[in-house]
Amino acid sequence: MTDNLHELLEGDEPVALRRIEKALHSADVENETVETVVSALIWRRCTAGPNGVLGAVLNYECAARLDVLPEHLDNIGASDAAQAVRDLRADIPLEDEQIRHGLIDWVDTNPEIAKHAKVLDDEFDDVAKKVWSFMQESQQELPDAKIPDKQTGLFLRLLGR
Repeated sequence: MTDNLHELLEGDEPVALRRIEKALHSADVENETVETVVSALIWRRCTAGPNGVLGAVLNYECAARLDVLPEHLDNIGASDAAQAVRDLRADIPLEDEQIRHGLIDWVDTNPEIAKHAKVLDDEFDDVAKKVWSFMQESQQELPDAKIPDKQTGLFLRLLGR
């Protein structure tokens, strides 16, 4: 079963955010709204794990967007998350280009950044509801991308499931 983004956005609760991220990321439509949503969804995925806000600089997808993340998070109404990005970025004395591919080795040699990131984790909420509301309000600017069922991966297709 495949849903379209606009059909999903008729609901009140955020669903299929990872699949929406993938669909929008691979869509042929490029505009500021799509980029904002994709950035927010990448932020959510990268910071939802055990690394919390530190995931923003450990994961290359998020780190590559570090220069636009605060603006994109502010645009969806997640100003607390945007401020956490700014605070984390202020503690890293490197150029954006040096951060762009992730900082796993640098974080290992600078443990204070991990401690500060842990403090920042408590200062922002999950952005799921905010990005969902933003997508609902901006539906006309988003492509009605097909959101494939989560069981349509190559491995499952090969197994015939």
